[in-house]
Amino acid sequence: MARSPSSLTHIRLKFLLLSLAILSLQAPLALAQKAGDEIPFPPESFKKLDTFEALNLEDADKLYNKGDFKGAFAAYKAYSFEFAKSKAMPYVLLRMGRCLHKLEKRNAAIKAYEDVVNYFPDDVRYAAGALYYIGECHGQNGDEEKRTAIWARLVKDDDYVTQANSGTALAHLGAAMQKLGKFEEATEYQWRTAVAFLSSNPNAAKAAREAVLYHYAVRQPNHDKLKEFYVAASGFDGQGKNIKDPENDTRYWSAILNTALDSKEKEKREAACAYWTAKIGTRFGESDHLRKQWCDAQLVHEKNPKNWLDRMAKLYAAKPASLDRIMTWCGYYKDDAKFRSAFFEKEAQSFLGGLKFDDRMKLMDQLRGKQMDAEAQAVMRGLDTKGLSDTELIRYVSFAAGYESEEVILRHLARMKDPLEATKARYDYYKARSHKNPPNMEKALAQIPELRKSPKYAGAQLSWDEATLLDGLRRYEEAIKAYRAANRQPDTTWAVADCLVALKQYPEAIKTLREIESVGGGVAAQASLKIAGVHRASGDKAREVDQLRAVLKRYPKHPQSSEAHRILEGYGVALIGGEAEAEE
Repeated sequence: MARSPSSLTHIRLKFLLLSLAILSLQAPLALAQKAGDEIPFPPESFKKLDTFEALNLEDADKLYNKGDFKGAFAAYKAYSFEFAKSKAMPYVLLRMGRCLHKLEKRNAAIKAYEDVVNYFPDDVRYAAGALYYIGECHGQNGDEEKRTAIWARLVKDDDYVTQANSGTALAHLGAAMQKLGKFEEATEYQWRTAVAFLSSNPNAAKAAREAVLYHYAVRQPNHDKLKEFYVAASGFDGQGKNIKDPENDTRYWSAILNTALDSKEKEKREAACAYWTAKIGTRFGESDHLRKQWCDAQLVHEKNPKNWLDRMAKLYAAKPASLDRIMTWCGYYKDDAKFRSAFFEKEAQSFLGGLKFDDRMKLMDQLRGKQMDAEAQAVMRGLDTKGLSDTELIRYVSFAAGYESEEVILRHLARMKDPLEATKARYDYYKARSHKNPPNMEKALAQIPELRKSPKYAGAQLSWDEATLLDGLRRYEEAIKAYRAANRQPDTTWAVADCLVALKQYPEAIKTLREIESVGGGVAAQASLKIAGVHRASGDKAREVDQLRAVLKRYPKHPQSSEAHRILEGYGVALIGGEAEAEE
């Protein structure tokens, strides 16, 4: 009977578990090589090459390292013909495959990689690398079955599996087992990946740690297994700091509860929460965070909100009250605004009277951050603003502006002792509220003449702000002057061109953009695209299309070329490739 691809994959992967059973007892991994790094030719081996070999190899490597993969391929290929018996041949053949791979000629790359495996199977570094890249090519070609088969072959070899990229292969195979519903087998892969590739393939190790944690925390809760894994994998974070006693480690329990609480599998989540809350019991009373997680986990499986509130109240009362503690509990009670408000009013009252200015402002900011606006205003209005310094008044007004009327804010600012700083505060107040608000734009502009008299505030930034306000008021001629005074290139040119378009001075806008196009690079590409926009604004579609073609032709490697391509496609103009000139 013919087997399905999925059953064949399962058989292959199942067989691999026998081969990997003693992976953790093998010789130390090749940790010098990091996963994802290019596989180098060792310096000590390079020194043993004769002069001509070394020079030719060095030239090929230089081409490769600067991204000239066509040139590098030719150089490596010439080397393979001229120095066919060189000790560097497995490296050279691998690099030929890498060049083809980088050029997205993956089928040809596979053949090149196969030469490494077939002719130099005992050169572990290069043969293992070649197998990994063959699998990667198949994956990029969309053939997951072949990728899985090749990577299974890679990790089945006792020597190849020690190479850094094998960690990625193991993680992939574990995920493949998981898709087949073979969670125990998958977890065996992931366990070994997390332990064996902690340093050489940290990304694969991290993903594997998370998978093992989920399996034994949620899918099949097992305290003994997780304790063992916690130590073996250097903790759930891989840092290896103080991991010898997971039973009494709050980090261990917190990560488990967090994983259980975040699970999307409802029934498993409830069962896991029941299992782990029983394991923890009443321990770790000193850790508010962990005990709060415990209360949340109890809520998941008990489904009794009243019990949760009672436990949270008991937890709160277990330590002396403070404003920081009150605010922490306000965060915990965020889902019940009414209860939270009553809690804050009751618990915070005794602390508010003696608060100094800085502490009161901090509390107001915290309340607003938790969207407790009514409470924030109550605390704000309990602050006596008489006697505040200018700096304190500005800070207070900055907060109060979100709640108080313009009249109240101006009354506070009128009490400032420094007229210049009062002007700046008024300017900031109006400018912050000027979006689509012409009256506030005008009021902000009214403060600028006074600010311009001060060396502290006069300058390019003030000119730019003035220009944007004038622009918003459609006072384009004045805005152009202010933009030019700010001289913030290339932004000044973009803004001036937009103003000229708004004035329907299209030739002048194009001239302005042409001047900066001579700068070259990304600025030139943007200028060229904006010129097309000017033609569009003027209603001259034929010139717009011509200009968009020019963008494609002159700046094929810049993002503006993609935008030009998109616009032309929208017009129904036939195109040749994403970065080619359009055709009628």
